[in-house]
Amino acid sequence: MRRRLSRPLVSGPSGRRLATIAVVALVAAGAACDDQIKYVPTFSTMTEQPSIEAYERAALTPPAGAVALGSERTYTLQEADTLSSPLGPEGIDLALGEENFQTFCSVCHGTDGRGRGPVVGPNRIPDIPTLNLHSDQASSYSDGYIWGMITNGRGLMPSYRRIPAAVRWQLVAFVRAFQAGLVEPGAETNPAGGTGDALSNAVGSTK
Repeated sequence: MRRRLSRPLVSGPSGRRLATIAVVALVAAGAACDDQIKYVPTFSTMTEQPSIEAYERAALTPPAGAVALGSERTYTLQEADTLSSPLGPEGIDLALGEENFQTFCSVCHGTDGRGRGPVVGPNRIPDIPTLNLHSDQASSYSDGYIWGMITNGRGLMPSYRRIPAAVRWQLVAFVRAFQAGLVEPGAETNPAGGTGDALSNAVGSTK
């Protein structure tokens, strides 16, 4: 006796269309059930909870003195004037200070710090007294004030906040070193080579 092979009730393109329609109907029915379940008392609190919607109230402001992660506290020039160098005698690296001085500062202040940089002169940046970092006026500024000028800029001087804060203090130490005649820009600038005590006295000597 031969067995008859069963055939699918629907085949071909029509069958695929019907199958697609059936799947869509099942998905829609499931979504409808999910939408209706919030009207069941047991689950109503899941959709009516006391949450804060986006933009429903003003954003919280950070507390005073808070510093963003990966950022640094900002100081005005007047606030920076009250700061002292955090570098101890062992933390001063004049080679690092000079490297950054020649990279960022010498274009205006000159390689020797006397204000004869290549962008200073007629039809360029005017030769103002504060460009000479050996002057009495520049020497009278506190360590914090010099650090603040590097950070914020002042007058024609732009901000150099892109230099890390700790390296800005190394710049201040290097400026203090050549103001005190302990080093000459371009010469060997190793604090361990006999300038350590004198340099630690020079940094922070002006308040």
